[in-house]
Amino acid sequence: MTSLNQNERVGLVFSGGGARAAYEVGVLKAIFSGKCPGAAGQNTPEVFCGTGAGAFNAAVIASRLPRQRPAPVEYLESLWADEIPREGMARNNRIFRRRLDTAQFFDLPYMWRRPLTSWTHYFSDAGMVLPELARRTWQGLTRRNFSAWLNLEMWHDTSPMRRLISESLSLEVIRDGENARSAVGHPQRILRVVATERGSGQAAVFRNSDFTEAVGYDLILASCALPVIFPSVKIHGKDYLYGGLVMQTPLQPAVDAGCTVIHLMHNEPAVDAPLEGEAPNAREMLNSTVAVALSATLGRDLDRRRRTNELIDVFGKVRADTGVDVAPYLPGGALRRVVVHQYRPKQALGGKKGLLDFSREKIKASIAAGERDALAHNCAESGCIL
Repeated sequence: MTSLNQNERVGLVFSGGGARAAYEVGVLKAIFSGKCPGAAGQNTPEVFCGTGAGAFNAAVIASRLPRQRPAPVEYLESLWADEIPREGMARNNRIFRRRLDTAQFFDLPYMWRRPLTSWTHYFSDAGMVLPELARRTWQGLTRRNFSAWLNLEMWHDTSPMRRLISESLSLEVIRDGENARSAVGHPQRILRVVATERGSGQAAVFRNSDFTEAVGYDLILASCALPVIFPSVKIHGKDYLYGGLVMQTPLQPAVDAGCTVIHLMHNEPAVDAPLEGEAPNAREMLNSTVAVALSATLGRDLDRRRRTNELIDVFGKVRADTGVDVAPYLPGGALRRVVVHQYRPKQALGGKKGLLDFSREKIKASIAAGERDALAHNCAESGCIL
């Protein structure tokens, strides 16, 4: 993809969804190959907005220089297909580690390779988890409220995810990305990452300049902090968690960044589609509930954008017929037309563990599904806004 139109700014919007965000890698492969019907002849994307695991995808693309090798999408695919499924010779993936994993002691090959690490992790976990269990039990007995037992955060260690983020991103490149156009031949790389402020429930949209050495990696970790499952992340004295609680698919930040063309990637099928393969467990119920609740909000945003485009078309016709430009007299000044291409899977992605299934097999299947769907992209069937 090359720069063809000076007035066109292309943006990529990545939704959250844990392991299902691998689907977005497949869509990117089709878009950057030039074979996706919805992206043919367009400029190189300059705006990257994401929430949750989609924030990780957006940040990786934004932190790669134009001529850096491997290319951004190739590098992102290697992370998902080769790095994320398993951390070296460990039992866990590179997203989280289960605490007090007793089953590891029956994994003889693993125990043979890393006996000291196994016992070290186990006793360290016990020192953290057992006092917390005692506190919750006492609280439940004295207050007759055992709701704290439903919080699964303490059972998941997210230090593998933080290491992955720190090894995959260049914070300096991200910070310089918004000013990159000043360098000859370098498109901008505008990054917007969404997290939710705990307590107020307000959306926090972090920009390139927010990715400092002190908190840059934590911004992505916070956006990925699924409530109940992963712990919140403290940044500048405030706790933040999963951005998808307020903006599962951050369309508006891309519009605010000046995009005229947006490729919007969902990780959930349409709400009215049969969710084949959906696993009936607590994690999936939480994820599906959030997805259904936020799909209505996204639907309203898309309808508003569709009506705006239709209004602009009417203004254009009035101007052509009468020579009068009415747009500057409207509240907010001149309007901007935005084309939105949508990509979403035909059925629920992932295996029995759903959004936390980081197995190599399921990740590769999701990538393949994303590429296949994007190569066969049909704007009419996908509900694109043209």
